[in-house]
Amino acid sequence: MLFRLAAIGEACGWTMLTSGILIGRYILPGNTIPVMIAGQFHGILFLAYAVASVGLYPTLRWSRRQAFVALLASIPPYGSLLFEMWAWHRFHRSEFRRYAYCVALSSLRDR
Repeated sequence: MLFRLAAIGEACGWTMLTSGILIGRYILPGNTIPVMIAGQFHGILFLAYAVASVGLYPTLRWSRRQAFVALLASIPPYGSLLFEMWAWHRFHRSEFRRYAYCVALSSLRDR
């Protein structure tokens, strides 16, 4: 849940940065304040995502390679969301397999 929150926050940071660039370019030409403010928020959210990727990978049962891919996913805009969706589906698929295995074992034991 914490990693998902960090990934969504990082994507929101990309949205704020893009909006700040557009505001600074088209609505307030020559004004760099929207870009500076949005850039600082994006930077903080990016660092939070990076810390979550590196700090939570053992808890999420990822390999170091998957943690590295999570870090790489933060570079393109909204890449963190794509990685988070992949990781969520992968986790729930493995949980379903564990559940199905337990159900199969319990049905065999009942006989």
